Amino acid sequence: MSHDFKINPTTIGLTWQTVFERVQLGYELQELKEDELTKQQIVKFNDAIIISPDYQREYRSSVSDESSLIESALIGIPIPPIFLASFKYKGVQVLNVVDGQHRLRAFHRFFSNSFKLTDLSIENNKNNMFFDDLDVDDINTLQSRDISTITFRDFPGKDFELEIFNRYNKGTKPLTPQDIRHAVYDSKVNEFVNKFCKELMDNPKDSLSKAYAISKDRYQKKTCQENVFVILSIIEDGVSQEVIDKDGKPKKIYKSPQYAEYYMEKKSRLEMTEHDDLEALTKNTFDQFSRFNNFIESIARHTEFPFSKEIYGVSKRGNKFQVSISMILAGLFRKLNIENVDFLSFCSDENITKFLHLLSEKLNDSYLEDPDYNASTTNPIEVQKFVDAFEFQV
Repeated sequence: MSHDFKINPTTIGLTWQTVFERVQLGYELQELKEDELTKQQIVKFNDAIIISPDYQREYRSSVSDESSLIESALIGIPIPPIFLASFKYKGVQVLNVVDGQHRLRAFHRFFSNSFKLTDLSIENNKNNMFFDDLDVDDINTLQSRDISTITFRDFPGKDFELEIFNRYNKGTKPLTPQDIRHAVYDSKVNEFVNKFCKELMDNPKDSLSKAYAISKDRYQKKTCQENVFVILSIIEDGVSQEVIDKDGKPKKIYKSPQYAEYYMEKKSRLEMTEHDDLEALTKNTFDQFSRFNNFIESIARHTEFPFSKEIYGVSKRGNKFQVSISMILAGLFRKLNIENVDFLSFCSDENITKFLHLLSEKLNDSYLEDPDYNASTTNPIEVQKFVDAFEFQV
């Protein structure tokens, strides 16, 4: 029997007071800049708990739900274990919360006096009490109550880590495929994309927020993040891509989620190898995406939802973000970029108007509107054909 893939998760009980202190350290660490950390701080923050890493869902528990959890701990009802995974963050060995965010956050919020207990059915004499309002015995009970934690350290490679998350996911509240990618393929680009989508969600009137069709549901399910990774992948590596599979054989990308997965894996692997030009390469990614968004904002002045069929006047209903359109626009942007087009000039109202007129004409005559075409609208072969045939002179 092979022992190549033994990961030996550690199961231990931690008191809620210890967990609270580690979560506090996690929040403190997130506020600091990496280049500001001293050796003493790196030691201090070791095994700090990052309660909401990028791949976690947004917090959705109500105060009533939180209160019920606190009540369970008070009377001794077992609470399901917390699933943690070791992770290098700002040069510090921390623990990411893979499963248990809502449990941890509820206790942290209550210990911080952020809400009053509500709708308690058993300990109803404690309704409307903050943590500090409890008597000393109840406070001690909560602080000393154990929660089981299962910690995974030193995964033998990203492929195996991804498999572990997938298998664990089958036995718990399901994560989306993009949730799992965020858990496994950590990188500065990953952090950047999640921050970008969060800022758009917080500013729904922003033209880019509308363009990317940001909604709470799409953000929580990481759909908009996946969309951005597909765009970034095409901007950097083109529509027609070939990757090397686990057996060392070339494999073409045929589905849009594969663009996101292979791109995220590439960025994560690049950071692990400590590439000499990592900072410059990362900055180039951010700069290119900024230019692409300037391009999209210019289009949005004429079309509110540029990533939908509205861009060529077919329909204003239905899906406000279509991956096929985003792939085409990313491919065209890359083509214009390679041709060294001056985007400042290109994004003038006059040029954008001409561009959109030609684009509408070509899209109406494309495979997307062919009644006999019944394959995927995100077929890279068709997208590449469209991009190759599109010619526009500034």
